[in-house]
Formats: sequence, C-alpha cells, structure tokens
Amino acid sequence: MPATKGLLFKRYVRIELNLWRRTVFEIITLVVMVLAILLNPIAHSKKLLYTDSEIENEQSIVSHKLQDINILTRMADSKREKTKYSLVYTPKTPFSTELVKKVAKTLELNSTAGYDDEAELMNQFDERTTLAGIVFRGSIAEGTPLTLSVSIRFPSEFRTISSFLTEDRLWITRCSGRIKSGRDRAKSDKQQDIYIREGFLQLQHQIFVEWYHQLRMEFVTNYPEPSFEVFNILLKAADEPCSVMSVAQLPTFFYNFIYLLPFLNIIRNVAAQVQDGVMVHQWHYGYSFGLQWGLKFLVLFLRMCILGAIFILMILSFWAFGGRDGEVSGKGIIGFICFVIVYTVEIIITGMVVAKLFANPTNAVLFALVLWLFMYAAFCIILERYWDIHKYYVFFILVAFCNCQMHFSMSLFRNCIEDPGIVQTIDFVVIFTSAISSALIYFLILLAIQWRMPGTFLSRRIVNNRPRKQRESDAAIMYVGRAPSFLNFEFGDVGSEEVMRLNHVSTTHRDSERKILKNISMRVYSGEVFVILGHIGSGKLTLLRIMAGLKFPLRGSVTILGKHFKPHGEVRRMVDFRFDEHGLNKHLTVEQTIDYHVRLKLAPNELDRYEIEKRKWLAILDQHIESRRTRIGKLSPASLKLVALCCCLAGDTKIIILEEPTIELTGREAQVFWSIVNAEKDNRAFIISTHSVGEAEHAADRIGILSLGVLEASGTPFFLRARFSSNVELVLIKKPHVPDQPITDYINQFMRNVEPENEIGDTLTYRLPVVYRPRLQKLLIHLEIDRKMLGIENVRVVGAELSDIYMKLVTSFRLQQQIITDVTQTFKYQVVSQKQLSRQRMRAMFYKKMIHTAPNVWPIIMIFTSFVLIAIIARLSVLLDMPKVRQNSIHIGFMEKEDVGNTIPDLRECGYIDIRSAVKVHKTRSVDVSRTFDDKSFACEKGNYRTDLKKKSELSSFGAVEADGVQSLNGYITQDMFHSAPMVLNLMHNVFLRLAYPNQNNLATLVENHPMPTQLSRKVNVLDNKIAHIQVPLVVGCILPLTVSVFVIPLVEEELYNVRFLQHMAGLGLKVYWGINLFWDWFTFFIYSIIIVVIMGLMGIGGFGFYENSILVLLLCFFGLAALPLTYLVSMFVNKSIVRAFLVSVLLQGVSGLVLYIIYWDVANSNTIFFYSACMSPGFSLLDGISLVYAQCLERAICKDKCQAHASCTEDNMYEVVPNCQFDTHFQWASPGILPAIVYMILSAILFLMLIFWIELHRREKKFHTPTDLRKMRTATYPFDDGDVADVKLKIAEADATKAKQSVFLVDQVEAKVPTAGKKINTVSFALNKYMSMGIFGPRNSGKSHLMRQLVGQEGFAFGEIYVRGLDFKYDLESIHTYMGYCPQHRGLLNALTPREHIRLLCMIRGVPETKIGEKMHDLCLMLNMTGWMHRKCSLLTAEKRQKLKIALSLVAYNKILVLDEPTCGMPATTRREIWNILRYIRYCGKTIIFATNDELECKILADFIILFQDSEMLAIGSLQYLRYKYSHGFYLEVRLIRDGATVAESEENLRKDVENLAKFVNFLHNRSELVGRLHNWFKFYVPVGQIVYSFLYGAMEKNKLRLNVSDYCIYQADMINVVAQVQETRAQLKHHIVQTEGPLPMEPVPSKKASHPKRKGKK
Repeated sequence: MPATKGLLFKRYVRIELNLWRRTVFEIITLVVMVLAILLNPIAHSKKLLYTDSEIENEQSIVSHKLQDINILTRMADSKREKTKYSLVYTPKTPFSTELVKKVAKTLELNSTAGYDDEAELMNQFDERTTLAGIVFRGSIAEGTPLTLSVSIRFPSEFRTISSFLTEDRLWITRCSGRIKSGRDRAKSDKQQDIYIREGFLQLQHQIFVEWYHQLRMEFVTNYPEPSFEVFNILLKAADEPCSVMSVAQLPTFFYNFIYLLPFLNIIRNVAAQVQDGVMVHQWHYGYSFGLQWGLKFLVLFLRMCILGAIFILMILSFWAFGGRDGEVSGKGIIGFICFVIVYTVEIIITGMVVAKLFANPTNAVLFALVLWLFMYAAFCIILERYWDIHKYYVFFILVAFCNCQMHFSMSLFRNCIEDPGIVQTIDFVVIFTSAISSALIYFLILLAIQWRMPGTFLSRRIVNNRPRKQRESDAAIMYVGRAPSFLNFEFGDVGSEEVMRLNHVSTTHRDSERKILKNISMRVYSGEVFVILGHIGSGKLTLLRIMAGLKFPLRGSVTILGKHFKPHGEVRRMVDFRFDEHGLNKHLTVEQTIDYHVRLKLAPNELDRYEIEKRKWLAILDQHIESRRTRIGKLSPASLKLVALCCCLAGDTKIIILEEPTIELTGREAQVFWSIVNAEKDNRAFIISTHSVGEAEHAADRIGILSLGVLEASGTPFFLRARFSSNVELVLIKKPHVPDQPITDYINQFMRNVEPENEIGDTLTYRLPVVYRPRLQKLLIHLEIDRKMLGIENVRVVGAELSDIYMKLVTSFRLQQQIITDVTQTFKYQVVSQKQLSRQRMRAMFYKKMIHTAPNVWPIIMIFTSFVLIAIIARLSVLLDMPKVRQNSIHIGFMEKEDVGNTIPDLRECGYIDIRSAVKVHKTRSVDVSRTFDDKSFACEKGNYRTDLKKKSELSSFGAVEADGVQSLNGYITQDMFHSAPMVLNLMHNVFLRLAYPNQNNLATLVENHPMPTQLSRKVNVLDNKIAHIQVPLVVGCILPLTVSVFVIPLVEEELYNVRFLQHMAGLGLKVYWGINLFWDWFTFFIYSIIIVVIMGLMGIGGFGFYENSILVLLLCFFGLAALPLTYLVSMFVNKSIVRAFLVSVLLQGVSGLVLYIIYWDVANSNTIFFYSACMSPGFSLLDGISLVYAQCLERAICKDKCQAHASCTEDNMYEVVPNCQFDTHFQWASPGILPAIVYMILSAILFLMLIFWIELHRREKKFHTPTDLRKMRTATYPFDDGDVADVKLKIAEADATKAKQSVFLVDQVEAKVPTAGKKINTVSFALNKYMSMGIFGPRNSGKSHLMRQLVGQEGFAFGEIYVRGLDFKYDLESIHTYMGYCPQHRGLLNALTPREHIRLLCMIRGVPETKIGEKMHDLCLMLNMTGWMHRKCSLLTAEKRQKLKIALSLVAYNKILVLDEPTCGMPATTRREIWNILRYIRYCGKTIIFATNDELECKILADFIILFQDSEMLAIGSLQYLRYKYSHGFYLEVRLIRDGATVAESEENLRKDVENLAKFVNFLHNRSELVGRLHNWFKFYVPVGQIVYSFLYGAMEKNKLRLNVSDYCIYQADMINVVAQVQETRAQLKHHIVQTEGPLPMEPVPSKKASHPKRKGKK
C-alpha cells in the first residue's frame, strides 16, 4: 500500500490552503491587536478628558505663595470659621519636634503630634484634622542632619477637588495639575497647581527652610537667604499621557488574547478529523497515528510560523523605530524569536489535546474558550503584579496553561530594551522552562489520550497488535439456546470465488448490556452483495468491526483469500469500510478527496491507471453533486455517502464493508446509491448491515440473518424463501359488510382446517400450507368462478414474503406469557378534580426532580471541584493578600544625596537650569508616576527663561530654575505635568544649597510624596491597593459558573430526549414546569452556596465572620435567583448536546461574571458607565457586592489594629477614636452597600423570567404561523395526482362542521412545509374514526416523522386544519392532548430514570390517582413483559426494552388516539409481535391508531389503510392490497434450476440449456418478461402481466416444473417500495403527457380554506 509520507503531507497542506480565509482573518486580527497594543489608543484618547476649549490656547504665568495654606483652608471649610489642621511626624526626636513645631507655627497650624514609628503614625492619621504626616528618613537622633530626607504623607484623595473620575481624585493616579471646574468640580483658584491648593508645596518648602535655619547655626555661610518664588506656567505640554491607570492595562489585555483565534482554529481543524474518523481510516490505509499527528503538527507549525513572523516583525519594528527608550537588545530579540517559536509549538500541542479529548469541533472550541478566559481571569492579574515576590507560584501558573505566558514574556523582552539592567537570567530560564514544560506535559497527555481512545470502533489491541490470550474462562462461553441447523446455510456455487471466511468467531463487548457473538461461521463471495440483516442490538456492528479488522475476535479467525487477516498484514489493503463516520476531511473538495484516495490505493506499478480511475469516479459523482470543487463539509448527507462509497471503491478494493449506508438517505437517493453498488459489484464483495427487511431484499444477493449474536441462516433470498417458506398466502378482498365465514367454509371444501390468518378492513388473508400447492389450481379456478356469489372483489396468491421468513427465524422464546388487560375504560383512572390534578402535577414535578436531579452525580462532582478550586486559590491567596505596609510612594527630584552634586549644573554659569527629562524609579512596574533626576535631566541654558518661553507654543520640559539676582530664586512649573511642582522646588532647594555651601557636597534635601493608603472600598487599580479586594470575588467567580451550569444539564436532557414534550402533552403547564424547576434548583443552589461558604471558611479565604458569611450566602441566594433563569435561557437555545449546553452556560456565566469584573477593574478602571452597564449581569453584580463586603471586612480589620494602639479605644467607640472607622450597614445604596447588587440581581431575575415566558408563548404561537403570505399559496390536485388522493382531499375540504365532528381525527390539507419559493404546497388530508388504524408508509427520510410530530402538536403547521373529536388543533391543543398518546421514533426517555419511575411520573401528570398507579404499572408490565427490568436505569437497557417502555408510556392513560412513529423499527421479532398484538387489541376495543413505518409487514398486520408518503408528499391512499393491486403490474418469479452433470463443464453446459428453456417458458407467460437478477443457477424474472390469472399461473408452473428442471420456484408481487416508485413513475409519465398535449398546468386549487372556515367555527 503506497501510504507515503509525502502524500499525507500534501493532503494536510491542501487542507490548510483550502482554509486560507481563516488564516487571512487570523492575520488581520493579529495585526489589529498588535497595533492596539503598540499604539494603545484608549490611553491616548483620554487626553480628550483634559482638553478644554476655553483654555486650550491660554498662556499665562501665575505666582504661588509658599508661606501659608490659606487656599486649602478656605476651600476645605465646612463652616464660616477656618479649619485648623494639625501636623504629625515620626520619629519623635528633638530635631524633628523642634522643626515640626516651627513649621506648624509658620503655616498657622493648630498643633503637632509625634509618633515613634511610621505604622503608629498611619494608624493615628485623621484626615479630617491632620494636614499631613512627615516621616524623617536617615539619622536625625543627634543634631541637625546634613541630608534632609522626608516623606510627606497626605491623604490619598485631594481635599480641594472632587473629580468625576476616581483616578483624577488620587495623588497616585492624577496625571495633570491643571484644574477644570466641570471635571474637577472646583469653583475657585483654578489657576493654582494642585500641589499649592493642597498645601503640599508650602509644607515641603517650610520644612526645608526650618532645616536650613538649623543647619546655618552649625555651618555658617555668607550667602544670603533668597526669597523663593514658584510660578505656574499655563501652557500646553507636549506628548504627555493623560491617564496613568490605563497606560498598561489594554496592551496586557490584548497580549492575553492575541493567539486565541489561531488556537481555536487549530482545534476546529484537528477536531473535525477526529470527529469524522479520518485518522482511523488513514491508520487503516497504512499511516500510523504517530505519523499522522507528526505531519499534522508540522503543517500547522508552518502555518503558525506565518502569523509568528508577522507578529515578530511588527514588534521588532516598533522596538527599533517606535521611539522606545533604550537600545535594541540582541539578547532580547533572540529571546523573543525563540519564545514565539516555543509558544507556537505549545499552542499546537495544547490544541491537539483539546481536539482529541472532545472530538466534536464545537464542544472543543467552547471548552478551549472557557479554559482560556478562566485562566486569564483567575491568574493573569496575579502573574502581572507578583512575579518578583512569589516566583514559584507564578511558575505553576505559567505551566498550567499557555495563555498566561504571552504578556509576561512580552514584559520581559520589553525590559530587555528599555532597562536591561533589571533583567536577570532566571527570568529567561523561568519563561522558557515553563513553556517547554507545558508543551511536554500536554504532549504526554496527548499520547495517553491517543492510547486510551485510538478512535471510534477501533480497538486498542488492534492498534498495538496484541490479540487477547486464550484463557480458561473463555471456554465457558457457549450458546445454550436453539442452535441453527447447517441446512439453514447456503454456500456458493461451483464457480463462486470466496474472498472472506469467518471460522467459529465468538467475541464479547460491553455497551449497555453484555452482548456476545456466538460461534459465527460465514463465507463471502466475490461479485455479491452480502447483507447482514438483524435487529438493533443483534451484534451487526461488532461483526462488521471484526471483518474490517478493527477488533480481534475472542475466538475464531478471519481469512481473506486464504490468508489470515492481521492488523498490519498485506491483505488489509483489500478491505475498506465506512461505518457511521464517513472518514473524509470536510475541508477538502470532492476532486481533492478522490485524487487522494486514488493515489493512495493504487500500487506503485499501477500509477498509469491514475487518470483513468480518477476520471471514472469523478464522472460518476458529477451526475449527483453540484461541483467537483464543492467541499466535503458542504455536501448533503446523500452526496457525502456517494463520495465515501467512491473512495472505498477506488483502486479496485476487493471487499467493501458498509454499516447502514442508506439510513440518512431518501428513497431516490438510496436508489442512486444501490445503482452504483450494483454496477461495481463485479469482482468485489460488498458486506452491508441493516435492520430493514425491505432494503435487504432489494439490495442483497445473499442475506445473513443475525439475531442475538447468532447467525440463524444465510443464503440467497430465494434460498431463504424456499428453505423456510411452509405456506403461501391467499389474499381475498371482499365487499364491505360481507361476512368471512362463508368464504372460509368454501375454501375448506378444497383444503381442510384453513382459518383466516389476518383480517384488516375488507382484506382476508389465509395461509395455505405449501403441500397444498398442487391443489391450489383447482381452488383458484372455483374462486374465480364463484367470487361474485361469495362477495369477493379480487383474488391474489402471494408466495412467502421475506419479512415473514425473517420474523419466523428470529422469534425467540418467552418464559412469560403476554397478558393484555382491558383497555375499554379510557378514563378509568382519570382524576376528576382539576384542583387535585394541579396539585398532583406539582407533586409529579417534585418527584421527577427528586429522582432525576438529586441522585445525579454532577452535584457531587461540582462540590468536589469547588473544594479543589478553593484549595488551589487558597494556596495562591498569598499572592492576593494585602501587604502589611502598603507602598505607593511617588519619588520626586533626587533619589540619593550623591546625585545632587554630580548632576546639578552651576546656576552661576547659566541663565537658567532647564529640566529636560525625568526618569521612573520602578521600571518593572506597569505604572510608575515618579519624577526623579539623572545625569541627563538638566540643561544649562543661556538667556532669560521668560523670554524663551514666549517663543514656544508648547512645553517640552518639566520646568526650570532661574536666579533673579542674589536675593531671589524663581522656579517655573508646568501645570499640565503633574508632580513637576515639588520636583522643581526640590531642585531649587538643592541649587540654593550648592550656592550657599559650594564646598560641601554632602548637603542635600530629598523629598518623597507618599500618600496614605487608599481605602480598599475604592477598589481602584493603584499600586498600594493592588488586588486585595478581589480575593474572595476571584474564588467565588471561578466556582459559580461551574456550579450554576450544572442546572442546565437536566433541562437539556429533557429537551434532547424529547421528554419535555411528552410531559407537556401529558398536561404539564408552563407555570408548573418552570415554577417547580426554579424553586427546586434555587433551593439546591442555596445548599451549594452554604457548602461553598463553609469550604471557604475552612480554607481561610476572606477571614469572614458569621455576619459576613451570612451576607455572602444572601448574595449567593439572590444571584441564584437571577442566574438560574439565565441558565434556563441557555437550555432553550442550546439543546442539541448536553456537553455543549454546559460549556455554553459556563462560558456565559464566566464571561458575564468573573471575566467582566476583571475587565471592569483591570482594563476599564472602575468606569462608572461600564459599571452600571455591567450590573445587569447577575455574576458581575454578585462579585461587586462580595467585593464590597470583603473590602469593608479588611477595612474593619485595619481599624481594629489601629484601635489597639489606643488604650481607651474599644469596638463601641472606635469610630470616635480612630479616623475613617465608622462603618454603616451593608444594606444601603451608597458604597460599600450591597443594595445596588441585590436590586440589579432582582431586576435581572425578573427580566430573564419574563423573557422565558415570552419565548415559550412566542414559540407556541409561531407553530401555527408563517411569514409567508398563505393567501398566495394553493394546495392543488393536479390531473396526474392519484384519483383516490384527490377524492379524499376534496371530500374533506367540502365537509361542513357536522361531518367534521363525526370523525375522531380529521386532517384537512396540512402542509409538510411551506415552500420559500413557488405557490404550490404539498398537503395531507385524511379522516379516521373509531376502530380504525392507519399507516403512513414511505421510505426512510421521506418526511413521515415530521408529519407525526405535526399530528401531536410538537411541530406546527400554518396551512390547513386538524380536528380531533370536533376540537380545533390550533386553539384547543391542550384539551386534544388529553385524548392522545404518543410514541416518538427516537429517544423519549431519561437515562437516569428507571421504567418504574418513568411510568409513575407520566401517570401522575396524566391524572392517574397515586393509589391506582401500582395497578396501572402492573397492567403495563403484563402487556409488554417488562417485569424483570423495571428497576434498572434506562441507560442500561437495550434498544428493545427502551422501545417497550416508550410504548407503555403512550398507553398510560388508555387514550382514545394513539400516534406512533416507527413503533417496532429494528426491534426483535418477538417484541414486534407483542407490540402488534397490543395495538390490534386496542384497535379492536374502539381506539384510533396512526403509525408511521417503512415496514410492509407492519402495514399488513396493523393498517386498515395506508398513505404512501414520499418527499413529504401524499402519493396514494388505500389498503395495502388495494395499492398493490392498483400500482403493482405483474409479478416476480424466482426459479432455482437443478445443477446436474459429472463434471463442471458438463454441469455448465446443462445449465445453459436449462436457462434457454426457462427463458422460452417465461417469454410464453409474457413477451416483455425481464430477467432482473441472476446468481449462478438462481434466476429472478419480472413478468409484467396486466391481469394475473393465478389458477393458470400455478397450474403452468406445476406442469412444467419437471420439464424445466426446476428445483423450486416462488411467485410474489412487488414490495411497497417498488409500489412507491411505480406511483412516482406513473405521475411523472402522466404529467409529461399532459404538458406535451395541453401546455403548462394551471394551478387549480381545491375549495379554499377561507370557504371552509365559516362552516367550522361551530367546532371550537
């Protein structure tokens, strides 16, 4: 097999090339995000907040006074008299005490107070009465210090302004000193800098002056003390960011998500291959899984390198040319490029793990998105701020998932350029080690998953080539039931070529129950279609897996052309298979797919056939698909099956194995599929499994009947008929009201002891033993003569049907006899009181929640997960704890005294000193507002500063210092640049010291602005606050999305398994359903909340007391009230997959909760508009409320620490003694109250609940409406329509209200689907009364199930009407449901419930008194033989038992009308007979039955009449035999000739002569007879006789049997599938004839619905 690496590599490259649009979109997204990172438009756009048209061009110089703080006291007055402030300081030494007292006296302060240390000063600081605190640094214990180093501590917020934005009210986050009245709410002194308004500059200056006075006493100087004057320059500053808080957050945010889209696309790409079984099929073709993963990784890596190259190029270009401070570092560039490569590898491997784990692309993408967002919200903030403190914890975070590594690494590489000195080798080691470790860990996980789950249908033992060793216990596996005789098997003819043989194959496998293949031996021959026919659960799939080489048998062997079939053997190339997975990549085109399979399957010496093979298969497909360039993922199911079939056939594959290949195809599509199979079966063998007898008979050359793991029989259809047919059927259609006894007596005159086998309507069926076949001619002659006397309209003789033989062979023995109870009393158990019924339905809902939700394992998993998450976050909470000493100092001017003498120019040589630049102190911090000097900060300028200032339109410097003679020293500050005032003043002081003491370089003054810690309740992103307030919200925000999303699982399960509709149909209303769901789930969530709070308390998170924990539980309760309806909304729209719904709910709750809160705090910077917009999200409101409670709890703890420093302080008087320690109740609107959170959660709950009910009512209303204008639509009976259909439609449409009420079930022109184009609409009409049973017969996917759902109200209709017992379906649906029972085709049961619980639940909802439920359950168990497994969960039941339970649920109330969708499809024969017996008895008792089926035998046994249905169109109506008689012309004759001859050649010659004689005889019967099938000595003829004379036919066959050398023969009519095809062909011919003769057909409608409405208003 030429499975070369190059071919697979080209295939993967083609896939990526076909996905070029995704790659382009990824590139565009990456470019936009990188531009947003580099340009940071949000931060720069905040300059708009600082523009003011009134002062945009203002240029002025304002003088400041430094001798008093009258501005502050005047602005901060709360009364008429001035506020008197005090001054506090530390440490308390003689020098500091004397200096502070003099400063206080100069500034006219009230008093001073000294403290021993800084902590005590902070605890006693009262911003109401204290101007500031002064912290003296260095040695001041002995005398006057030579270096004055002070830290001035003002309150964190300004006293003189109250800006609209929080960031503009704080020292640490303000970026401009300019005042604007509107924004800053300032009424006066707008031209004064904030440092002057607040008194900081005055205090800084007076401290220096008093220190200088003491210094001058010790060090005498002749230099006179000048007057210091500061001037504020009102001139626009150039290129200064306007926001400090958001300078770095947006780039950090984008760095976290820059590779998200490529990561998701990798997952979509890989998961599609896993889901469709592509990797399993490629393994079968010879590619190992390791090679597939390796080449896929290589191709993905090459694609990702394109993105990486663009990313690297943009970043390096910005670093090189974007104005970054510092030089481009080679080490940083190399490290950055290497990291991008390693990160790319990590991304791809992680995506492969997620894709392999989930397989479904949508679920995998949702999980990846949830994981990515969770890691961002939970850990990225920790990672950003605490690397230097807790490296080992951060390393754990980096290894856990890849998205946290990007922004951390980018900060590291940026520092390599801006400040290489702070970058350490350990930083590079950690980032690369974490990335490589993460990639290795996920690689090992991928290996483990691949070993554990190699692929659907593929056994691990096969992959590893490790057959199971024979054990002694295997010998005990034996079949003790009825063993089939060897006579049940027909082997190949003399010329047959055997290609596969199974010898005594036995195996076991576990699914829902133990199933065993028992000693199966069979042979498959070339040129034949071998169909394995068996019910669901018979072992067909297991047998196919063994034959395809995907599973080892427990015992026995499989050989192909005499060679053992080994997993890695050479004969594997002879086999190809297609099961439920098509094995085709959905991103390749049809042409590319065929090209790949042709190249793959052709041997190296057959490459010359490549173009021939490729053209052949593409020519076949061109007839059935739109274009060769259509992608596989966009094909219809039928086209997909055809492409997969052609891929199997390519390269002359000898054995093709298909599992239910036409299960998703319509009748026409199935015909196309089988036509290709029949055309290509020469020199091949097809092995196909199905549970449809009709399909097996239509397609098979040889049939193997499998039942309960036993191969009951195998052979051609003729062999099965001849071997197992013991009778023929005599079908008589009599006139209405003619009794059947005289006819039976008449037949018994010729054949003894004959009784009617079945009587449905006017059809009588007699089974005549085959031994009576010679007498049959005589009987038929007399019946044809006397049929008018007997009241017989038609006589037919039919050979044994294959369905009868199948039922006979697979019928198993039942120990328990079926007992059908009396069902005549429909309302025997009905509750009379409506009030009692409502209460019982509420109890039923509680009962369902108790048995379905309470024992569910998901809550336990969620509690355990919560415990683990809380434990992890508790361990990592050291990263979140607020430090004991919170530092938010703003360094100003000079940092060290050594810098003073080395950097300051000599003012005497300059006109003025210009401050050109200032540097940061903490360059590793994302935000640093310090203004410090270095050797490049100053410029010695000549001339006059004011003169130079007049020439400038904007300022580029931070200020200047200029001497005005000897007696005056002037400083110029830039108001637009905050912190320039103290910086300039610090320079002035040090310049003066250089002038006064030119020979002493050890004299210096250093100053630091260190505001007091911001209150935690502010929750602003400042350096001292960190994220202390987010610890508890982080814990709760991580847990709650998982906890709340658990409640979506039961709802989606009910919707997915169709149980929700069955409950609604039983009478459960919206109020009860949603009300009980909400109450139960909310109570359960309340329990979860208490458990979570208890776990948090045990883990020590939050440090809450009982009061705070109670408030936390209260908030969680309100959150549950709002979050649960949001979860219910998810279940209403995402209900096709439980996993998908859970992930969507987690994603929605997580994004609207924790992620939104982190973005609000970290990116939006507590923006008020953002806050009130986000509050409508319950998760955000909850986390904000919890954050307020937690912040106040921390503040209370701080206040208690402060209180302990006062001997007289207690908790009662703490608010009087300790400043800012008066705590109000949490139940208030203002911060830190939780009322906004509660109110918004209540509003959200009301809104979501209203939305739920609106959606429910809208959906019900929408069922019977359509946007299409129905007045233009017409339901026409065309001339080529069946006459009976036209008559029925006309008769029902013309019926008045009285006639309509007489019918139990009347359907009048109900559409299957309103077409989007055209005016013709296909409709269905029929009427049923009591004692009637109607079947809707059609091939698979013909629209039967849709019609059945319409008949019970699950799906609506806009055109037409349905009346049930005189009630209008559109207006009285709830009342109609009380008369109806419904059995859906698929699902309908909850896996977690037992049959007993299902029946009890439906009985309670239906209104069966609880005392009678046991009796009801007993009756149903006897009817359906369910006694032995009533206690077992439905997930453990076989399909047979589940179907029985669904039938039982439809019979709960003994309804008047039963609607059953495929009630016995794929069921074992015994079960089918049991269900048919019940339904026949129910019909006999006066009920009305409507069922859909594609089984002819089921129609024959149950239906009074049937509707032929195809493509949602009503083709014909009538009884089964009537439709056969009407549309089935002629009969089929199957003959098997006797092979005789001494040698093979003689045998072939004799057979040739017999064939010629047989052909002449058949041609004698009708000259248009046609040979439709032949297999060696078996022949199948179609004889198109218009009127069959059965007496002549059987007489002729019996007389010529010996002459023609006939071994046996069989005569039968066409099956109903052929009848449907004949009806369609007849319609097409008639339509073509009318169009040719009369022109286009007019749209002649039946009587309008408008005309019928007035007559039927009385029905309602």
